[in-house]
Amino acid sequence: MDSTQLTFLGCGMLAGLVVALWVAYAGWQRRRYIEAELRRLRDHLHDHMEITHEGSRQRKLEVDQLRKENENLRVTLKGWQQKPDRRELRMLQVYDHAVHQLLSDAPGFSVHWENAVRDAEQHVAQIDNGLLAFARRLVLPRAAKREPPEEE
Repeated sequence: MDSTQLTFLGCGMLAGLVVALWVAYAGWQRRRYIEAELRRLRDHLHDHMEITHEGSRQRKLEVDQLRKENENLRVTLKGWQQKPDRRELRMLQVYDHAVHQLLSDAPGFSVHWENAVRDAEQHVAQIDNGLLAFARRLVLPRAAKREPPEEE
């Protein structure tokens, strides 16, 4: 081998080494970028899962609290409906509705009275559920308090 061939060999080796170093450096940079991106995505996922877990935990607590409150209100309502004065007031509502329906519908009395009472009980049962029942509960006790006391 002469000197020109050794020079070309050295230059080729040097060029190959430069290319290899450049490829290695580019690969190292790319790997650092991918690892940083992966770390950022993991942190984001961790934060997102933490927030979601906290939100679902709060929703579960709220649902449990609302269930307990609903059950307490249901028990209170059943107890309130079973008080003697409330039962009598409810029957009065049923009879009042039945009489008004009877007067408007029927010339005969006994058969129509039974039908009217049954319809009135269904009507009052429907009224006992919902917003109308709430409003009626608020208004009727006040109306009873406004009546003047009976004198003997």
